Amino acid sequence: MTHLEIMKFRHACKIFDENKKIGKANFDAILQAGILAPSSTGLEQWDFLVVQKKALREQIREKSWNQPQITSCSHLVVILAKIKDIKLGSDYIERMITRKKDEAPKYIGDRHKFYQDFLSGYFHNDDEELFNWSHAQCMFAALAMMNEAASRGIDSCPMEGFDRAALNEILGIDWNDRRVALLVPFGYRVNPQPQKIRRSMDDVVKWIE
Repeated sequence: MTHLEIMKFRHACKIFDENKKIGKANFDAILQAGILAPSSTGLEQWDFLVVQKKALREQIREKSWNQPQITSCSHLVVILAKIKDIKLGSDYIERMITRKKDEAPKYIGDRHKFYQDFLSGYFHNDDEELFNWSHAQCMFAALAMMNEAASRGIDSCPMEGFDRAALNEILGIDWNDRRVALLVPFGYRVNPQPQKIRRSMDDVVKWIE
């Protein structure tokens, strides 16, 4: 499929066929697409949890407006937005700066200064500001995974309709460390895709020349 065909195929699938499962090679490719997604300053402000345990999915569904796609999908991805890891002085930032082993010491020093100035200047070590920034980056990862899935004829549904604090608690994740950004179920549709309706290009796009 072309990229536009992928975008036309993708829709927010609400009901998945519980009897159809995504193969390992296909799902690994979906996860890899998320890993390769762009992120602000290259910090990859996300982690992925793949929740397959039935009892845990039932708990997540209960705190997500009882939406059926959580339990009917083949694979459920919980995208976590980093907070603690992207604070100044964290081991994570140090690893991200120094992971290019062939870089000159000056580059490493420049990157340290860049993150020092950027993070202190924009986010002030504030958890809420850092979460909002990370959350926005998680959307890039989600879209990359959904588009890769669509290219393989696999459906998905981005979800933010849930009690974030409750899901953090269910998953045993420290609120000050990482927070649930969004849920993305993957699987195969049961019902035909509804008509995709969007605003016209003339309505959306304005040219300044």
